[in-house]
Amino acid sequence: MAMLRAERSESARIRNANAVDGSVSDTPRGSFPKTAHLLKHSDFQRVYQQGRRHFSGNMTVFYLRTQAGAAPESNKAGAPKALRARGDGVRIGFTVSKALGGSVERNRMRRRTREAVRHSLRMLEGMSGTVDVVINPKKSLLLAEFSQISLEIERAFRVIRQNYDSAVRNAKQGAR
Repeated sequence: MAMLRAERSESARIRNANAVDGSVSDTPRGSFPKTAHLLKHSDFQRVYQQGRRHFSGNMTVFYLRTQAGAAPESNKAGAPKALRARGDGVRIGFTVSKALGGSVERNRMRRRTREAVRHSLRMLEGMSGTVDVVINPKKSLLLAEFSQISLEIERAFRVIRQNYDSAVRNAKQGAR
């Protein structure tokens, strides 16, 4: 009986679903913490109405840059407030219209874009202001290869970063 328990515990250690072996996949690691999620309807509306747009084949990316500490802080304890205190104010939200399909298709689009964002989020690190980003996929995203989605996210983040850096340079020159 003790031998049977030992075999079961050994096989459970081998088949642990939570264990991740980094040598199995060459997928880059990244994180997309809850504090980086854009959640409030008013924040989405503000980005749509006041922000800029970046169009690509499978999605439209809306973004709004504000000064450090100028963006409204969330009422939830610890969420974006802690993020803003560090100066790393990137929040990202996803909107998928019901016109794009049923809940299964919409959730698949959201999961695929969220995963692509997770891999590319480090491109927006280190900005002293806050940036809110809303990603709005198109129907073609369902059939697109993940590498294409990831490339479009990276391109959008590069545009956001360039616009942010040029605005910071212009502000510094104007202050002189």
